[in-house]
Amino acid sequence: MIVMDRENLWAPGWSHVLSTTNDVEELRAFCTRVGAPPSALHLGRWPHLDLKLEPRSRALACTDVRVFDRSSDMLRFLKSLSRDAPPPSRRRLR
Repeated sequence: MIVMDRENLWAPGWSHVLSTTNDVEELRAFCTRVGAPPSALHLGRWPHLDLKLEPRSRALACTDVRVFDRSSDMLRFLKSLSRDAPPPSRRRLR
């Protein structure tokens, strides 16, 4: 699932877009879908898109995207999902 904040408090006119499963391919597909440049995708510990202007407006209009008024609400939601997920397997892989 794609989630985003309506506007980044520290960067007016920008929105963060995340995948609830940190799925880079889902983010790439969404980036293409809203017409954002590939440079909008930031990889690392928490892969995300930084959107502005028309791609941001298109993303906000998507009915399948959960939009949060505040970044902190979005992060709290993501944290609650990770709490509800089953713990990772402790089995060692060879």
